[in-house]
Amino acid sequence: MKTRLALPLAILLIAGSSLACHRKPKSGIYAGETADQLLAQGRDCLKQGKVNDARRMLRYIESNMPGTRAYPEAKLLLGDSYFFQGMPSYPEALVEYTGFLTYFPNDPRRDYALYQIALCHYAAIDTAERDQTETRAAIRAFGQLLQESPGSPYAQEAKDKVTQCWRRIAEHELVVGIFYVNSFNYPGAQARLTSLLETYPDYVDRERAYYYLGETFRQRNVSGEELEVWAKTELDQKFDGKATYKDLDKDQQKQMRAAEASWMKELRDGWRQQAKDYYQRLVESYPNSEWARHASDRLVEMGQTGLKEELDM
Repeated sequence: MKTRLALPLAILLIAGSSLACHRKPKSGIYAGETADQLLAQGRDCLKQGKVNDARRMLRYIESNMPGTRAYPEAKLLLGDSYFFQGMPSYPEALVEYTGFLTYFPNDPRRDYALYQIALCHYAAIDTAERDQTETRAAIRAFGQLLQESPGSPYAQEAKDKVTQCWRRIAEHELVVGIFYVNSFNYPGAQARLTSLLETYPDYVDRERAYYYLGETFRQRNVSGEELEVWAKTELDQKFDGKATYKDLDKDQQKQMRAAEASWMKELRDGWRQQAKDYYQRLVESYPNSEWARHASDRLVEMGQTGLKEELDM
């Protein structure tokens, strides 16, 4: 008899929970229900995937029962409802988690909110070819969690994701550097790729970085801006800044041209040597790499002819 009664009772409980998710407040009021009851019903609705019904209850707590102990969890669950729904809305989840921290800065679930905020940024990270604003925001957010709660159960995952974020930023810098090389902007490529190795030594793809730095220095030439700066400096040193090239006599102009040619040759020779150094470093450090084979070809070409070759696209 007890067994026969238990089954209908269980069915009634499940049905009641389901009906609670669909019930709408009359005149904006959940008559006779406490904040804890609404919170429990909202939580059940989320588990059943009835997101809109859950939000309606949680918003009611937020708007009409802000002084209850259920309110902090309701605020967190609102964030979860946007973060974990079938088609997540990370910006809206971010608003709710941030609001939770604003209203409840000392809540014991603060580390969870910080982690979820970081995940909102992490989930919005774009490809390496695009802007990395969200990547940097994720690093800052994970960093705040690790600084405030190093013993948090979310700490290790945060550390792992920070590593992935730095790798994405390093990849972005490398992609930009390669774009500069392929666009013949060698001064820009030199600055970008050199900075990449110095700034992100633990995250960069060194094989490609070495190869494209070699390509940069192999094809590097003096830019018009660099030549202009050199000429102005040379004139200032020799004539105290009181003359331009047109003011010089023929002998002085000849001396300037000779000095310019010597200066440019010295620069080019230095750049070619740097190219060889990067190719050699690649070959020695990653002998089995495809990029090392390309670098070996470059070394042979430069050693035999010293001529500039076209880029491998």
